[in-house]
Amino acid sequence: MGRNGMEVIGEEQWTKEVDRRLFEQLKDLEKALAGNKIWKGYSYQAYPQYLVHRDAANQLDRGFLINPVRIPPSAIRLSRKESMGLDVWRYDGHLAKADVALFGPFGNELFEFDLLIGNVEYYLQVYTDDLSRDSEDPTQTVSFSVHENFHRYQNKWEWVPEAQQDFRNFPVLQNLLELQILCQEITKDLPLEKLSKKQSRDLLEQYLAIRTEEINLDSTAGRLIKNHELYQEQMEGSARYIETMASLAVFDKDSFPSTFGYSLFEFHVTNKDEVRGIVGQTVYYGTGASAIYLLDRLGYPIEEMEQGKTPYDLAKKYLALSPQQMRQALARAKSIPNWAAIQKLAAEWANY
Repeated sequence: MGRNGMEVIGEEQWTKEVDRRLFEQLKDLEKALAGNKIWKGYSYQAYPQYLVHRDAANQLDRGFLINPVRIPPSAIRLSRKESMGLDVWRYDGHLAKADVALFGPFGNELFEFDLLIGNVEYYLQVYTDDLSRDSEDPTQTVSFSVHENFHRYQNKWEWVPEAQQDFRNFPVLQNLLELQILCQEITKDLPLEKLSKKQSRDLLEQYLAIRTEEINLDSTAGRLIKNHELYQEQMEGSARYIETMASLAVFDKDSFPSTFGYSLFEFHVTNKDEVRGIVGQTVYYGTGASAIYLLDRLGYPIEEMEQGKTPYDLAKKYLALSPQQMRQALARAKSIPNWAAIQKLAAEWANY
Protein backbone atom coordinates (compact mmCIF):
# COMPACT_ATOMS: atom_id res chain seq x y z
CA MET A 1 0.00 0.00 0.00
CA GLY A 2 1.07 3.62 -0.64
CA ARG A 3 0.23 6.72 1.34
CA ASN A 4 -3.55 6.13 1.47
CA GLY A 5 -3.57 5.18 -2.22
CA MET A 6 -2.80 1.92 -3.99
CA GLU A 7 0.79 1.16 -4.89
CA VAL A 8 1.13 -0.84 -8.06
CA ILE A 9 4.39 -2.27 -9.39
CA GLY A 10 3.24 -2.74 -12.96
CA GLU A 11 5.22 -1.87 -16.05
CA GLU A 12 3.79 0.77 -18.37
CA GLN A 13 0.17 -0.13 -17.63
CA TRP A 14 -0.97 3.29 -16.40
CA THR A 15 0.92 5.56 -18.78
CA LYS A 16 1.61 6.09 -22.45
CA GLU A 17 4.85 7.06 -24.16
CA VAL A 18 4.09 10.80 -24.08
CA ASP A 19 3.44 10.66 -20.32
CA ARG A 20 6.78 8.99 -19.65
CA ARG A 21 8.56 11.47 -21.92
CA LEU A 22 6.96 14.32 -19.96
CA PHE A 23 7.93 12.79 -16.61
CA GLU A 24 11.52 12.32 -17.79
CA GLN A 25 11.73 16.00 -18.77
CA LEU A 26 10.24 17.05 -15.44
CA LYS A 27 12.75 14.89 -13.54
CA ASP A 28 15.67 16.39 -15.46
CA LEU A 29 14.47 19.93 -14.77
CA GLU A 30 13.89 19.09 -11.12
CA LYS A 31 17.52 17.94 -10.86
CA ALA A 32 18.79 21.08 -12.59
CA LEU A 33 16.92 23.35 -10.19
CA ALA A 34 17.62 21.30 -7.06
CA GLY A 35 21.29 22.31 -6.97
CA ASN A 36 20.45 25.97 -6.19
CA LYS A 37 22.80 27.03 -9.00
CA ILE A 38 20.09 28.82 -10.97
CA TRP A 39 18.08 30.39 -8.14
CA LYS A 40 18.88 29.76 -4.50
CA GLY A 41 15.74 28.82 -2.60
CA TYR A 42 13.49 27.81 -5.49
CA SER A 43 12.59 24.18 -4.91
CA TYR A 44 10.58 23.15 -7.96
CA GLN A 45 9.76 19.73 -6.53
CA ALA A 46 8.16 21.36 -3.49
CA TYR A 47 5.06 22.27 -5.49
CA PRO A 48 2.44 19.55 -6.01
CA GLN A 49 1.08 19.38 -9.54
CA TYR A 50 -1.87 17.78 -11.29
CA LEU A 51 -1.07 17.22 -14.95
CA VAL A 52 -3.96 16.15 -17.16
CA HIS A 53 -3.84 14.81 -20.71
CA ARG A 54 -6.18 16.03 -23.44
CA ASP A 55 -6.79 13.61 -26.29
CA ALA A 56 -7.41 14.21 -30.00
CA ALA A 57 -11.14 14.55 -29.31
CA ASN A 58 -10.39 17.39 -26.84
CA GLN A 59 -11.37 15.27 -23.83
CA LEU A 60 -9.37 14.91 -20.64
CA ASP A 61 -8.65 11.18 -20.50
CA ARG A 62 -6.08 10.76 -17.69
CA GLY A 63 -4.44 12.68 -14.89
CA PHE A 64 -1.27 12.41 -12.79
CA LEU A 65 -0.41 13.81 -9.36
CA ILE A 66 3.24 14.93 -9.17
CA ASN A 67 4.80 15.26 -5.70
CA PRO A 68 1.39 14.97 -3.98
CA VAL A 69 0.88 16.02 -0.38
CA ARG A 70 -2.04 13.79 0.57
CA ILE A 71 -2.95 10.83 -1.63
CA PRO A 72 -6.61 10.33 -2.62
CA PRO A 73 -7.79 6.76 -1.89
CA SER A 74 -8.30 5.92 -5.57
CA ALA A 75 -4.87 7.16 -6.70
CA ILE A 76 -2.41 4.57 -7.96
CA ARG A 77 1.31 5.00 -7.52
CA LEU A 78 3.34 4.45 -10.67
CA SER A 79 6.29 2.11 -10.77
CA ARG A 80 9.72 3.69 -11.00
CA LYS A 81 9.88 2.60 -14.63
CA GLU A 82 6.67 4.46 -15.45
CA SER A 83 7.34 7.51 -13.28
CA MET A 84 10.91 7.98 -14.56
CA GLY A 85 12.05 8.41 -10.96
CA LEU A 86 9.46 11.02 -9.95
CA ASP A 87 6.82 10.64 -7.27
CA VAL A 88 3.84 10.19 -9.60
CA TRP A 89 0.35 8.83 -8.97
CA ARG A 90 -2.28 8.11 -11.62
CA TYR A 91 -5.46 9.87 -10.53
CA ASP A 92 -8.49 10.48 -12.71
CA GLY A 93 -10.81 11.48 -9.89
CA HIS A 94 -10.61 15.23 -10.57
CA LEU A 95 -10.68 15.24 -14.36
CA ALA A 96 -14.18 16.74 -14.45
CA LYS A 97 -13.20 19.57 -12.08
CA ALA A 98 -9.98 20.09 -14.02
CA ASP A 99 -11.97 20.39 -17.24
CA VAL A 100 -14.14 23.14 -15.75
CA ALA A 101 -11.13 24.97 -14.30
CA LEU A 102 -9.29 24.87 -17.61
CA PHE A 103 -12.03 25.11 -20.22
CA GLY A 104 -14.96 26.59 -18.32
CA PRO A 105 -16.01 30.25 -18.51
CA PHE A 106 -13.09 31.41 -16.34
CA GLY A 107 -10.43 29.04 -17.67
CA ASN A 108 -7.44 29.97 -19.82
CA GLU A 109 -7.19 26.50 -21.44
CA LEU A 110 -3.64 26.05 -20.15
CA PHE A 111 -3.27 26.08 -16.37
CA GLU A 112 -4.76 26.94 -12.99
CA PHE A 113 -2.67 27.83 -9.95
CA ASP A 114 -4.79 26.34 -7.20
CA LEU A 115 -7.05 23.39 -8.02
CA LEU A 116 -8.17 21.92 -4.70
CA ILE A 117 -7.70 18.16 -4.29
CA GLY A 118 -8.30 16.94 -0.75
CA ASN A 119 -7.95 20.48 0.63
CA VAL A 120 -4.51 20.81 -0.97
CA GLU A 121 -3.84 23.36 -3.70
CA TYR A 122 -2.36 21.77 -6.82
CA TYR A 123 -0.88 23.50 -9.82
CA LEU A 124 -3.02 22.24 -12.70
CA GLN A 125 -1.76 22.09 -16.29
CA VAL A 126 -3.05 20.39 -19.42
CA TYR A 127 -0.86 18.71 -22.02
CA THR A 128 -1.40 16.85 -25.28
CA ASP A 129 0.56 14.35 -27.34
CA ASP A 130 2.40 17.38 -28.73
CA LEU A 131 4.59 18.56 -25.84
CA SER A 132 5.73 21.50 -27.96
CA ARG A 133 2.18 22.91 -27.74
CA ASP A 134 2.12 23.66 -31.49
CA SER A 135 5.38 25.60 -31.31
CA GLU A 136 8.89 24.74 -32.46
CA ASP A 137 9.97 24.21 -28.86
CA PRO A 138 9.79 20.58 -27.63
CA THR A 139 10.39 21.80 -24.07
CA GLN A 140 7.33 24.07 -24.09
CA THR A 141 5.11 22.04 -21.74
CA VAL A 142 7.67 21.55 -18.99
CA SER A 143 9.12 25.06 -19.37
CA PHE A 144 5.64 26.45 -18.83
CA SER A 145 5.32 24.42 -15.63
CA VAL A 146 8.67 25.69 -14.31
CA HIS A 147 7.73 29.28 -15.18
CA GLU A 148 4.28 29.25 -13.58
CA ASN A 149 5.37 27.43 -10.45
CA PHE A 150 8.07 30.07 -10.00
CA HIS A 151 5.22 32.57 -9.80
CA ARG A 152 3.93 30.56 -6.85
CA TYR A 153 7.36 30.87 -5.26
CA GLN A 154 7.17 34.64 -5.78
CA ASN A 155 4.17 34.75 -3.44
CA LYS A 156 6.69 34.55 -0.59
CA TRP A 157 8.58 37.64 -1.76
CA GLU A 158 8.24 41.14 -0.38
CA TRP A 159 6.06 43.38 -2.53
CA VAL A 160 7.83 45.90 -4.75
CA PRO A 161 6.94 49.35 -3.31
CA GLU A 162 4.27 51.14 -5.38
CA ALA A 163 4.19 48.29 -7.92
CA GLN A 164 1.13 48.09 -10.11
CA GLN A 165 -0.16 46.48 -13.28
CA ASP A 166 -1.90 49.11 -15.37
CA PHE A 167 -1.87 47.65 -18.87
CA ARG A 168 -4.75 49.85 -20.05
CA ASN A 169 -2.99 53.15 -19.37
CA PHE A 170 0.56 52.17 -20.19
CA PRO A 171 2.01 54.97 -22.36
CA VAL A 172 2.63 54.51 -26.09
CA LEU A 173 4.85 57.47 -26.96
CA GLN A 174 7.57 57.74 -29.59
CA ASN A 175 10.38 58.81 -27.27
CA LEU A 176 9.62 55.93 -24.89
CA LEU A 177 9.10 53.44 -27.72
CA GLU A 178 12.54 54.22 -29.10
CA LEU A 179 14.10 53.28 -25.78
CA GLN A 180 11.92 50.23 -25.21
CA ILE A 181 12.71 48.82 -28.66
CA LEU A 182 16.38 49.67 -28.16
CA CYS A 183 16.53 47.80 -24.84
CA GLN A 184 15.06 44.73 -26.50
CA GLU A 185 17.54 44.97 -29.37
CA ILE A 186 20.65 45.13 -27.21
CA THR A 187 19.54 42.11 -25.13
CA LYS A 188 17.84 39.93 -27.77
CA ASP A 189 20.76 37.49 -28.13
CA LEU A 190 21.13 36.69 -24.43
CA PRO A 191 22.09 34.39 -22.84
CA LEU A 192 25.55 34.07 -24.40
CA GLU A 193 28.04 31.65 -22.86
CA LYS A 194 31.07 33.49 -24.28
CA LEU A 195 30.08 36.87 -22.85
CA SER A 196 32.96 38.26 -20.80
CA LYS A 197 32.51 40.11 -17.52
CA LYS A 198 33.54 43.32 -19.24
CA GLN A 199 30.92 42.81 -21.94
CA SER A 200 28.34 41.86 -19.31
CA ARG A 201 28.98 45.03 -17.35
CA ASP A 202 28.80 47.16 -20.49
CA LEU A 203 25.43 45.68 -21.47
CA LEU A 204 24.10 46.10 -17.93
CA GLU A 205 25.22 49.74 -17.93
CA GLN A 206 23.39 50.29 -21.23
CA TYR A 207 20.25 48.61 -19.83
CA LEU A 208 20.39 50.82 -16.71
CA ALA A 209 20.91 53.99 -18.75
CA ILE A 210 18.00 53.19 -21.08
CA ARG A 211 15.58 52.51 -18.26
CA THR A 212 16.77 55.59 -16.33
CA GLU A 213 16.12 57.77 -19.36
CA GLU A 214 12.61 56.27 -19.65
CA ILE A 215 11.92 57.08 -16.00
CA ASN A 216 13.06 60.66 -16.61
CA LEU A 217 10.76 60.98 -19.62
CA ASP A 218 7.72 59.37 -17.98
CA SER A 219 4.85 61.80 -17.44
CA THR A 220 2.13 59.28 -16.51
CA ALA A 221 0.17 59.93 -13.33
CA GLY A 222 1.03 56.52 -11.96
CA ARG A 223 4.73 56.73 -12.91
CA LEU A 224 4.14 53.60 -14.94
CA ILE A 225 7.67 53.19 -16.23
CA LYS A 226 8.95 52.80 -12.69
CA ASN A 227 5.92 51.20 -11.09
CA HIS A 228 4.62 49.00 -13.92
CA GLU A 229 7.50 48.41 -16.34
CA LEU A 230 10.19 47.66 -13.77
CA TYR A 231 7.79 45.49 -11.76
CA GLN A 232 6.96 43.44 -14.88
CA GLU A 233 10.68 42.90 -15.38
CA GLN A 234 10.98 41.58 -11.85
CA MET A 235 7.94 39.32 -11.90
CA GLU A 236 7.91 37.97 -15.46
CA GLY A 237 11.60 38.46 -16.15
CA SER A 238 12.67 36.27 -13.25
CA ALA A 239 10.24 33.51 -14.27
CA ARG A 240 11.52 33.66 -17.88
CA TYR A 241 15.08 33.54 -16.56
CA ILE A 242 14.32 30.41 -14.53
CA GLU A 243 12.58 28.52 -17.33
CA THR A 244 15.24 29.35 -19.91
CA MET A 245 18.28 28.63 -17.75
CA ALA A 246 16.77 25.37 -16.51
CA SER A 247 16.03 24.27 -20.07
CA LEU A 248 19.56 25.18 -21.17
CA ALA A 249 20.91 22.99 -18.37
CA VAL A 250 18.90 20.00 -19.57
CA PHE A 251 18.08 20.20 -23.26
CA ASP A 252 20.05 20.60 -26.45
CA LYS A 253 19.98 24.36 -26.97
CA ASP A 254 19.81 23.92 -30.75
CA SER A 255 16.44 22.19 -30.41
CA PHE A 256 14.48 25.09 -28.85
CA PRO A 257 14.45 28.91 -28.74
CA SER A 258 17.31 29.41 -26.28
CA THR A 259 17.20 33.19 -25.86
CA PHE A 260 15.20 35.19 -23.37
CA GLY A 261 13.71 37.54 -25.93
CA TYR A 262 13.59 38.41 -29.63
CA SER A 263 13.72 41.38 -31.94
CA LEU A 264 10.62 43.56 -32.00
CA PHE A 265 11.19 43.95 -35.72
CA GLU A 266 9.72 40.45 -36.01
CA PHE A 267 6.28 41.70 -34.93
CA HIS A 268 3.58 42.81 -37.34
CA VAL A 269 1.19 45.16 -35.54
CA THR A 270 -1.87 46.93 -36.91
CA ASN A 271 -3.13 49.14 -34.08
CA LYS A 272 -2.15 50.92 -30.87
CA ASP A 273 -3.68 48.26 -28.60
CA GLU A 274 -1.32 45.69 -30.08
CA VAL A 275 1.61 48.04 -29.57
CA ARG A 276 0.58 48.61 -25.96
CA GLY A 277 0.35 44.85 -25.42
CA ILE A 278 3.91 44.42 -26.66
CA VAL A 279 5.61 47.29 -24.83
CA GLY A 280 3.35 47.12 -21.78
CA GLN A 281 3.84 43.41 -21.13
CA THR A 282 5.46 41.12 -23.68
CA VAL A 283 8.94 42.64 -23.88
CA TYR A 284 9.64 42.54 -20.15
CA TYR A 285 9.91 38.77 -20.02
CA GLY A 286 13.06 39.05 -22.14
CA THR A 287 14.56 42.31 -20.92
CA GLY A 288 13.98 41.43 -17.27
CA ALA A 289 15.53 37.99 -17.71
CA SER A 290 18.47 39.55 -19.55
CA ALA A 291 19.18 42.05 -16.78
CA ILE A 292 19.02 39.24 -14.22
CA TYR A 293 21.35 37.12 -16.34
CA LEU A 294 23.91 39.93 -16.59
CA LEU A 295 23.78 40.52 -12.84
CA ASP A 296 24.33 36.83 -12.21
CA ARG A 297 27.25 36.73 -14.67
CA LEU A 298 28.81 39.56 -12.69
CA GLY A 299 28.42 37.66 -9.44
CA TYR A 300 25.61 39.73 -7.94
CA PRO A 301 23.17 37.79 -5.68
CA ILE A 302 20.04 37.99 -7.84
CA GLU A 303 17.96 36.53 -5.03
CA GLU A 304 17.92 40.02 -3.49
CA MET A 305 14.90 40.58 -5.72
CA GLU A 306 12.93 38.60 -3.17
CA GLN A 307 13.28 41.64 -0.87
CA GLY A 308 10.97 43.74 -3.04
CA LYS A 309 13.66 44.77 -5.52
CA THR A 310 13.52 44.90 -9.32
CA PRO A 311 16.36 44.01 -11.71
CA TYR A 312 16.72 47.76 -12.27
CA ASP A 313 17.12 48.33 -8.51
CA LEU A 314 19.88 45.73 -8.32
CA ALA A 315 21.65 47.06 -11.40
CA LYS A 316 21.53 50.62 -10.05
CA LYS A 317 22.95 49.52 -6.70
CA TYR A 318 25.66 47.34 -8.23
CA LEU A 319 26.86 49.76 -10.92
CA ALA A 320 26.50 53.05 -8.98
CA LEU A 321 26.97 55.08 -12.17
CA SER A 322 27.57 58.81 -12.06
CA PRO A 323 25.36 61.06 -14.23
CA GLN A 324 28.20 61.35 -16.75
CA GLN A 325 28.68 57.57 -16.87
CA MET A 326 24.93 57.19 -17.36
CA ARG A 327 25.00 59.56 -20.35
CA GLN A 328 27.96 57.71 -21.83
CA ALA A 329 26.22 54.35 -21.45
CA LEU A 330 23.08 55.67 -23.15
CA ALA A 331 25.20 57.01 -26.02
CA ARG A 332 26.84 53.59 -26.42
CA ALA A 333 23.42 51.95 -26.55
CA LYS A 334 22.23 54.36 -29.22
CA SER A 335 25.33 53.66 -31.31
CA ILE A 336 23.71 50.36 -32.29
CA PRO A 337 23.85 49.97 -36.12
CA ASN A 338 20.07 49.92 -36.55
CA TRP A 339 19.30 52.95 -34.34
CA ALA A 340 17.74 54.79 -37.30
CA ALA A 341 15.51 51.78 -38.02
CA ILE A 342 14.50 51.69 -34.34
CA GLN A 343 13.50 55.37 -34.50
CA LYS A 344 11.48 54.71 -37.66
CA LEU A 345 9.66 51.75 -36.12
CA ALA A 346 8.93 53.76 -32.95
CA ALA A 347 7.43 56.55 -35.06
CA GLU A 348 5.22 54.07 -36.92
CA TRP A 349 3.98 52.45 -33.73
CA ALA A 350 3.36 55.78 -32.01
CA ASN A 351 1.20 57.00 -34.88
CA TYR A 352 -1.29 54.12 -35.01
